[in-house]
Amino acid sequence: MDWRESLPVLPEVRGISLMRSACGTAVIMTLVVAACFLGRIFPFALAQEHPVSINEVVDALRTGRSADALHLCGELLRSDPQSYKVWTLRAMALEQSSQPKEALTAYQHALNLTPDYLPALEGAAQLSYKAQSPQAIPLLRKIILVQPANPTAHAMLGALEYRQRDYGQAAQDFAEAEQVLDSQPAALLDYAICLARLNRIADSIAHFRELLNLRPGDTAARYDLALVQWHSQASADALATLQPMLAAEKTDSRVLRLAAAIHEANNETPQAVELLRKAIADDPNEVANYVEFATLSFTHGSYSVGIDIVNLGLKKLPNSAALYMARGVLFGQNGDFEKAMNDFERAHKLDPNHTMAATAEGIAQSQRHDHEAALKNFRRQVREHPKDAYGYYLLAEALSWSPPEANPADSQKSVGEAIAAAKEATELDSHLVQAYDLLGSLYLQTDQRELAIKACRIALDDDPKDQQALYTLILSLRKTGGKPELNALVKRLTDLRKAEGDENTRKFRYGQLVEEP
Repeated sequence: MDWRESLPVLPEVRGISLMRSACGTAVIMTLVVAACFLGRIFPFALAQEHPVSINEVVDALRTGRSADALHLCGELLRSDPQSYKVWTLRAMALEQSSQPKEALTAYQHALNLTPDYLPALEGAAQLSYKAQSPQAIPLLRKIILVQPANPTAHAMLGALEYRQRDYGQAAQDFAEAEQVLDSQPAALLDYAICLARLNRIADSIAHFRELLNLRPGDTAARYDLALVQWHSQASADALATLQPMLAAEKTDSRVLRLAAAIHEANNETPQAVELLRKAIADDPNEVANYVEFATLSFTHGSYSVGIDIVNLGLKKLPNSAALYMARGVLFGQNGDFEKAMNDFERAHKLDPNHTMAATAEGIAQSQRHDHEAALKNFRRQVREHPKDAYGYYLLAEALSWSPPEANPADSQKSVGEAIAAAKEATELDSHLVQAYDLLGSLYLQTDQRELAIKACRIALDDDPKDQQALYTLILSLRKTGGKPELNALVKRLTDLRKAEGDENTRKFRYGQLVEEP
C-alpha cells in the first residue's frame, strides 16, 4: 500500500495510536506518570469504591480493549470535562475502534483546551493526513513549531506540499526528514522528483539511485531516473537504467517509447523504429504509441509510412482526437491540405479543448485534480490583483475546462465566464499571446468564427510561430476563407511542427515524470 495512503511514516504503538516524538519521548509514559497525581486531578475518585484511573485507560488501549477505554474515559470526563489528556485518550480509543471522524473531533476538542499538546496534535495530524484533508498542513506545521527537529512531521509535510506541486518547500521539508526517508520509498521518490523539478539534477539522480538500491524492482523510480539522466544529456546512462525493464518478458509501452526517444536523439533511428513497432504490437490500444511513430515518420519525411501507422491506430481507436491531429499534420506536410483540414476539424469535434502545441503551458489544467480549489484560488488572485493580466488568463483557462461530471448548462456558463476573463486579460496586456490563443479557441467553440479569426490574427502578429493560433485560424476559416490562404496556413503550421527540435521533445517528456507509483 502507498505510504501516502497508509501513513507508515508515523511510528505507531500497536493497540494505541500514539506517535512518538522525534526525541523518543513516549507519550504513554507521560500519561502514566501523570496518573500518579490522580488524586489531585480527579478528587471524585477518592469517594468511589473503585476509582477510575488514567492507568486503566492506558492499559485498556494497550491491550486493544477500546470499548473499555471509551467507557473509562466517559467516567473520567463526567468529573473533569476539561481534561485535555482524557480527551486525547478518548480520541485514541475511538481511532482504535475504527471511528476516525469521531476520533478527529475528540483530538480537536483536546486541542481547543490545550493547543500545543503534542499527542493530540500528532493524532489529529495523522488522521487528517490519512483523510487527505488540507487541515493536516497547519497541524503538522504546529508540530514542527513545538519540535523543529521532528523528521516524521517534516516527511509528512513534504508529501503534502509535493501533492500541491510546491516542490521547493517540499524539498526543504524532505531534507529535514532524510533520516527516516530510507525506510519510506514512496517519500524518497517524491523527494527525488522534487529535486528534478527544481533542476537539482545531481541530487535527484543520487536519490533515485538510493531508492533503486532499496527497491530494485521499482519501475516508476527506474523510469524517472532514466528520464532525468536523458534530460541531463546522459543518454548512455539512461539506456543502461532502462535495460532491466527492456529485457523483461513484458515491457510497459511507456518504457519502450522512452527508449525509442533516447535512441532517436542519438541518431539511432532503426533502433527507435523497432522499439515503437514493438510498443504498438504489445499495446495496440495505447494512442501514444501511434503518435510517437507518426512523429518519428514526420521527422524523417516518411509521411506515407506515418499515415499508414496512424490508420492502423484509427481502426483500433476511431474516436481519438490525437490520432486525427497526428494524421492531419502528416497530410499537411505531404501536401494533402484538404485531407489535413478534414482531420483537424474531426479532431476539434472530438476534443474542442485539444491544444496543438504539445508544450502548451496548461497551468490551470495541472490543477484538474482539484478543479474547484483551482477556480477558487484563481478567483481570489484576480480579486486581490485586479490589474494582473496573467491572473485573468489563468482564471480563464481554469474556467474553460469543465469536469466530466459537469452538466451542459454549467459548462456553457463557465465558457462564457472564461471568454470574459480572457478578454480582460487581453485588455490589460495586449501582447499576452496565450490569452488570445485561448480566446480564439473559446470563440471557435461557441461558433463565433469572426471573433476567433480576429483573436488568432492578433496572436500571430505578435508571434508568427504560434501553432495554436494557426490551428484555430485554419478551423475558423474553413467555411469562410479562400483555399489558397488555407493551404498556405496548413503548410506553415506543419512546417513549424517539423522545425521543432529534439530539445522540445526532451522538455515535453521531462514533464512526464511518474509522480504516482
